[in-house]
Amino acid sequence: MKQKVKYVFFIILLMVSFLAAEEYQQKSARSFTLTASGSVDLANINGEIEITTTSGRTVNIKVVKKSDYKGEIENVEIIFEADKDTLKVNTKYNKKNTKAKVDFTVSIPEKLAQAGFKSVNGEIDCSGQFADLTLKTVNGKIDFQGEFQTGTFKTVNGTIEIVQEPLLSGDLRVSTVNGTIDIELNRKSAFEVEGQTVNGSIDNDFGLQVSRHFIGSSFSGKVNGGGHKVKLETVNGRIKLSKI
Repeated sequence: MKQKVKYVFFIILLMVSFLAAEEYQQKSARSFTLTASGSVDLANINGEIEITTTSGRTVNIKVVKKSDYKGEIENVEIIFEADKDTLKVNTKYNKKNTKAKVDFTVSIPEKLAQAGFKSVNGEIDCSGQFADLTLKTVNGKIDFQGEFQTGTFKTVNGTIEIVQEPLLSGDLRVSTVNGTIDIELNRKSAFEVEGQTVNGSIDNDFGLQVSRHFIGSSFSGKVNGGGHKVKLETVNGRIKLSKI
């Protein structure tokens, strides 16, 4: 009898654990039209951001709110402010200690004049053709593949990976504190690079000399005669600059 009671109790515990692990979601979508000289700025707190580009002038945003607790989803508000030139999207938590997450999937017009995306806790995955692009997060990886005219990529705790096959056409700044930096650029790109790390190695395929100091390493130099500015900084992690 005792064995049977233990078995039933174990089954109940499993059912409770399964129910507790259930994830609640709330999905929504919005679309906006911007001029070619327009801008998009999106700020998230907890959750991933995925960005792509497409032809046309439409910005499409899909939002997925997630939580293990159904009531918490209602505590998260997505605020849209838009006109013909500007779109601002902000995530607002109306109650403290809300553990809900928000994932954004965003498609913006190719080479829109300005695009900025930031998060606090979450990865940013970005691909496509951009003009002025800024990606920032605090805790999370940044992954970019495509083309930008000027690019700023920053995180605190996370790696940054950038692949740009077309010729570099503007300045690039990349920085992290705890994480590696991996950059792949077109071998024919003309730029002047400056990079440094405190705890980590530096490798490059462009034949630039690396200086190793008592604390940290650095490198600098011109590639293909110089031109656009490339600045790479990390504290705890390696830097690798490769050519495609």
